[in-house]
Amino acid sequence: MTKPMLKAVMEDLAAHKGQWSEIARELEPNRTVSFYSWLTKLAQGRIPEPSVNRIQRLYDYFRSKDVDREAA
Repeated sequence: MTKPMLKAVMEDLAAHKGQWSEIARELEPNRTVSFYSWLTKLAQGRIPEPSVNRIQRLYDYFRSKDVDREAA
């Protein structure tokens, strides 16, 4: 059974704590500060109903990193 996307993203964020600013830079190079702020709030559970678009972007980001690691 596949876990819900939000749960997977929250687990990925927890596993990559300390790398959030890098993630924000990669996903939002022109708005890094605001995305980083949102990302930290999400990871801390302070956004109860996050945008599915942003969650999808994070989900895709982490899955692509998994594929990169498997290929290496």
